[in-house]
Amino acid sequence: MKRIIKRMTLGVISIVLIIVGVFIFSPRPITWIVKQSFVGGNEVAAADFDEAKQKTTMEADINYGPKFPNSTLDIIHYKGDKQNIPTIFWIHGGAFVGGDKADVLKYATYIASNGFNVVNINYGLAPNVSYPVPLQQIDQAYRFIKKNAKQYGLDISNIYVAGDSAGAQLAAQFTSIQMNEGFSDSAKIGRSIPPETIRGVILLCGPYDLQEVATMSPSAFKRFLFKRIGWSYFGKYNWEGKQATLEASLLKNVPKAFVPTFITDGNTASFEAQGKRFAKLLEKRTTVTQVFYDTSKGTYGHEYQFQMNLDAAQNTFKELLKFLEETKSSAATKQS
Repeated sequence: MKRIIKRMTLGVISIVLIIVGVFIFSPRPITWIVKQSFVGGNEVAAADFDEAKQKTTMEADINYGPKFPNSTLDIIHYKGDKQNIPTIFWIHGGAFVGGDKADVLKYATYIASNGFNVVNINYGLAPNVSYPVPLQQIDQAYRFIKKNAKQYGLDISNIYVAGDSAGAQLAAQFTSIQMNEGFSDSAKIGRSIPPETIRGVILLCGPYDLQEVATMSPSAFKRFLFKRIGWSYFGKYNWEGKQATLEASLLKNVPKAFVPTFITDGNTASFEAQGKRFAKLLEKRTTVTQVFYDTSKGTYGHEYQFQMNLDAAQNTFKELLKFLEETKSSAATKQS
C-alpha cells in the first residue's frame, strides 16, 4: 500500500511539474487563457444602433490572401450618397494573441452609417504566427483592396488607418512605415500606400512601447503576463531587447513624419500614460485630436469606447466623427 501511495504521489508531483514547466517554458498556456478572455469582445451597442445599421450593407469574410491564417476581411458600406466616401481600414485588438474582426463590428458599422466605408481586417494570431506577419497581412489586405477597389466600390485615394488596443499599435507602426522611408525594416514590407492618400489615423487604447509595458508594471502578475504575450508575438523568450521590439515601440522609434491623428484611452487599467506621451510627440509632427478623461469624471477601462452605453464613449464617438469630417474636408480642399 505504501508503495502504491508513493507511486501515486510521484505521479501527481510529475504532473504538477509538467504543468508548471509548460507554463514557464512555453507561452502557449498563458496566451490561450488570454485569447479566451477576448472571445465575444466587449461591445455594447448604441441605443440607435439598429437604425444606424439600416444605413449600411456588409460583404463578409472576403479572402484577401492565401499565405497566412485568418486572412479575411469584411467590407461595411455606407448606403447613402456614394460620392467622396472615405475608406477606413480597421485593425482589431486582442493583445496580438486574441480578438477578431467581429469584436468591432458594431462600432465599425456605426462609423460606416455616418458616411464611411470600413474594411474590417482579420489577421493571424500569436503564437501561431509571430512578428512581423500581422503587419504583412495588413499590407496584403490593402493591396487586395487596391487591386479590387472598383469591384467593391471603394475609394483608396482617401483612406484612414484605424485600430484598437494591439490593433492601434499595428496601425501606428504600419502608418509610420508608409510615411517614412526605411522605418521598421524588420517588418519586411514596402511602402505600398501613397502617403498623400492617408487622411488620418485612429488610435484607440493602444500600447506604444511594448518593452515598457512588459517590464515597468508594478504588478508581478502583469509582468509575467506581458512577458509571455511578447514571447508569443516576437517568437523569443528574451524579446525585450530585440531590434524588432525597438522598431515596434513608437515611443522609442518615433516616426519623423505622420498624419493627422485621433487618439484616446481609458483612465484605468489601460495604456493612458503611453497614449498621452505619444500624442505629445505627434503634436510636433502633425495635428492631433486627444480625448482623455480625468478620473474625477469617472473611471473608464481599456476599450471603454466600445461600450456605447457610457457617456464617455458617446462623447468620444462624437469627437471621432468630428475628426473624420474635418480631415476629410481638409483633404477635399487640398485636392480642389
